[in-house]
Amino acid sequence: MVMNIFVTFKTEDTMKTFRYILFAWVILGCGLFTSCKDDEVEYAPLAITRVSAVSDREQAIEQVDLGQYIIVQGSGLNAVSTLLINDVVVDLDNAYITPKEITFSVPRTIPGEVNNLITLMSDQATVTTPVSVFIPDLRVDGMYNEFTPAGETMKVVGDFFDIYGITPESGKLFFGDKEMVITKATADTIYFQLPEDAVAGSKIRLISPIEGEVIVSGKYMEKGNMLCDFDPYDGWGGGANYVSSGPEPQPYSGQYSHFKLSKNDADDWAWNDFTGIAQKNVTYWQEVLENPQDYWFKFEVCTLVPLTKRLIRFYFEQINYDWAPFSPSLPFKTNGEWQTVTIDLADMWKGDLPNTSMLQIMGNGLAEDTDICFDNFRIVPKD
Repeated sequence: MVMNIFVTFKTEDTMKTFRYILFAWVILGCGLFTSCKDDEVEYAPLAITRVSAVSDREQAIEQVDLGQYIIVQGSGLNAVSTLLINDVVVDLDNAYITPKEITFSVPRTIPGEVNNLITLMSDQATVTTPVSVFIPDLRVDGMYNEFTPAGETMKVVGDFFDIYGITPESGKLFFGDKEMVITKATADTIYFQLPEDAVAGSKIRLISPIEGEVIVSGKYMEKGNMLCDFDPYDGWGGGANYVSSGPEPQPYSGQYSHFKLSKNDADDWAWNDFTGIAQKNVTYWQEVLENPQDYWFKFEVCTLVPLTKRLIRFYFEQINYDWAPFSPSLPFKTNGEWQTVTIDLADMWKGDLPNTSMLQIMGNGLAEDTDICFDNFRIVPKD
């Protein structure tokens, strides 16, 4: 009897426990079901209504630039898993996506196949809209400093080197006949180390996997029709006071003119010994006088203080030319580096020819504290 009572008690207890467990599982299951229902994302039908610039969402655009930020507007855009411009894939991890907008930067990549379309793909649909991408031409301006000393780092400047594949990984560079290592490349600058035995007059060639061979304008250390290199300075006036051999900036080609003066030394448009950079007699090649349109006027410049309003005036006897490489909002500066400046000689002479051999280079214009260096005023043939 006692045994029966004990067994009955255990059976009832077990059933009660089972009912509690079953109830708990029902509650948990309902909770999970409800949670799953809450986490479901409903997507609107995939559609594109407009492509715009980020600066004006209301104005549709039909052409975009490489690297430009744009917005694709529409519906169901949060379902997009793939976005193409022509055949170039856009990295959606770097895009800002909402159900109605995708904001992203146009990849700086030249397409292999051009269809002038933006294509959006989701698991359920694919939609397109017409947009053309402007592909700029490769621009190669030349050597940053044509007189860079042998063994040092030479820079080739231009633009769009990256999209044309002129990089350490995929591009090539030749100095003369010798292939050099591209040590660094950005969108607008290529760097390489000149050989210790770099030969004056050498040309630089670039090889792009897209564009092929490109010849860089200018020849290394080409002196051409040298007018004034300050080695030695044989002119008159105050220019002799500025002749320097360093140490700042470091000379790269013998002596140079270190034109440093206070704004109190010379008033606006003053003409005196303080403003003279070089005044001397020069000799022009006969070919230069006969065909000035076929020549460049070049020199090297190095700023230690930005140039903001004091222009440099060239007097080819009766012909005046003002070099003013600045604007009110953009001072001219080389940050202490020597840089080659190239000017079309025909623009300087304006259809005229110098009456005499006298050349004067003056720091005229508006007065300001000035600290700028010059060297190797020369005329060289165009390539």
